[in-house]
Amino acid sequence: MGFPSRGSPCERKYDPPCESWLPPRATALRDEGAGPGTRAGRGAGVSAHHRETQVARMRPNRAVWRPSPLSRVACAHPARRGCRCGTVGRRHEAPGMSSDVAETKDGVVLLDYAQLVAGADLSAAIERAYGHDGIGLLVVRGIPGLAELRDNLLPLGFRFAALPTEVKDRYVHARSSYSFGWSHGKELLRPGQFDEFKGSYYNNPQYDVPHTDAELIEKHPENYHPNVWPDADFPELRPAFMALGQRMVDVGVLVAGQCDKYVQAKLGSRLAPDAALAKTIRDSRTCKARLLYYFAINEDATPRTRDSWCGWHSDHGSLTALCPAMYFEAEPGAAEPARKDIPVPDPEAGLYVRTRSGEERKVVIPKDSLAFQIGESSQIVTGGLLRSTPHAVQALAHPASRNISRATFAVFMQPDNDMHLRPPEGVDPAEQKVGAFQPGMTFGDFAKATFAKFYNPYA
Repeated sequence: MGFPSRGSPCERKYDPPCESWLPPRATALRDEGAGPGTRAGRGAGVSAHHRETQVARMRPNRAVWRPSPLSRVACAHPARRGCRCGTVGRRHEAPGMSSDVAETKDGVVLLDYAQLVAGADLSAAIERAYGHDGIGLLVVRGIPGLAELRDNLLPLGFRFAALPTEVKDRYVHARSSYSFGWSHGKELLRPGQFDEFKGSYYNNPQYDVPHTDAELIEKHPENYHPNVWPDADFPELRPAFMALGQRMVDVGVLVAGQCDKYVQAKLGSRLAPDAALAKTIRDSRTCKARLLYYFAINEDATPRTRDSWCGWHSDHGSLTALCPAMYFEAEPGAAEPARKDIPVPDPEAGLYVRTRSGEERKVVIPKDSLAFQIGESSQIVTGGLLRSTPHAVQALAHPASRNISRATFAVFMQPDNDMHLRPPEGVDPAEQKVGAFQPGMTFGDFAKATFAKFYNPYA
């Protein structure tokens, strides 16, 4: 099956070989004392000069600056006659927070990597993106080295999918509910219909051997099984997969730290001690990455619906990182694409989210950025302060879809299986009614119940 040798489970495999992307004279991460040389603190700080330089290089034409929703609620100047936060030409800050929240041209909250590593308080942006009226997703731009890592991995999705079926089938792992190795046609696209439109390669992006406890692996193979790599047939997948996956987790820890600031300010001692999102991700051995490949639609047989490439669902983990998709053009049966990273030929195709009001909104992730969306586990443990959002992928319409395929990469950051998902005291029970969750479940219980909904164990 291409399992790696069972080294120490505490080793993190395939750290990015070059650390030149770290800001110079990096200071300690302002989150639980993590240093820049640790998993949590890599890229944790910047010098004042470097930070000023990065901020000066921001491209303001790519962001729309608007007053935050917090500034409308907590005006710093309530006594002023006629003062109305949010009016043109006047902005007031909520106490301790910036009143400006950047957005992409599509209205998605936009964070700058330089601000994250500097430890700025971005709680207003977190609330706008992840709060009750947010879409559950934000974008982080300006991540050093991201473009190269993306370019190294996503074309491998095309190339692996083009291998003979008998080769790909060597790396199918049914015992883990297809949560390691190659999976195609095993997941439900929607009730009663299995997904033949895309294939996926799953593995843990941080640990080749997440755990050595045989009993734990037997009980929870979907999270603790050793990684399944196609080393004999496709050795280039492993290093590219791990390098991009680890970078996405590292940025995710920084986003999670901002979520913790916002939630702690709202809940205080009501937040369970083990519910801090950044700590959950740093301590977890169960993060899962998924290289997705969407096959070309060469016949006019796929209905043009929002969920025609990926069904509506919410992620059951804590925080999901999404890489910008890459489109390819190739004749049927080609081992390599004729063109890669081409413009999307159908402007309606791509990722959509469903807002609290039921609106379906398309989300475009800029090529130099990562998107981060909240999962159901975070909604449970924060009592709904951070909210997950259903999302789906709409396929290309025929005939624009002919010979055009799509690849992307997602990293699901989630708790270890033994973590109990406890909501804060006094929270509306309705905030726990997400996915397959039932009160009293551990994350492991929740994950098993979720997999049972989306996979056919007898396929």
